[in-house]
Amino acid sequence: MSNLFLRHGEVQNVKNIMYGDIPGYRLSLDGIKQARNAGKFINENFKIDKIITSPILRARETSKLVSEFLKVEIDISYNLYEWSGVTGWLGTTFDEFSKTKDYPKYLNNPLEVENTTEDLQIVFERVNVVYENFNNTLFVSHQDTIRAFTYYKTKSGVFNENKPMHCGIQEIKNGELLTHNY
Repeated sequence: MSNLFLRHGEVQNVKNIMYGDIPGYRLSLDGIKQARNAGKFINENFKIDKIITSPILRARETSKLVSEFLKVEIDISYNLYEWSGVTGWLGTTFDEFSKTKDYPKYLNNPLEVENTTEDLQIVFERVNVVYENFNNTLFVSHQDTIRAFTYYKTKSGVFNENKPMHCGIQEIKNGELLTHNY
């Protein structure tokens, strides 16, 4: 039995902003390729009975592309929603938010950032609710959401290690985080 996490594919972000949950941010052409490659890899290496995805467009698009290979049902769960992030960053450019006092803290250890509307421990708890209730499931979500879950679930030492890349596949097996490369 395997539960896998898949980060959504690369997003078309021509304005180079912190898009978070701003509507309309779709997969880029590379993101579409990444999702198809992930779907093929998962289909060839795992038994997945269901996909549960974040409701945000880029995650839903990734799920749909992967499901073309897996031929399984897709459900939506707000428990897999994007972490709300650092207050004031949403909609700002990389140049703008990288100059804030919270940016060095985020780069070093997001757990030290105090200016958030959602604690990363709470993110773990909401994801864990769905994780514990399913087997052989692919959870499609977002980088910090997935990392918050895997960090607390495995009790690993450094938050910024093992953040999933676009369409990165991760699994927790025997209390250890595994990253599957394809």
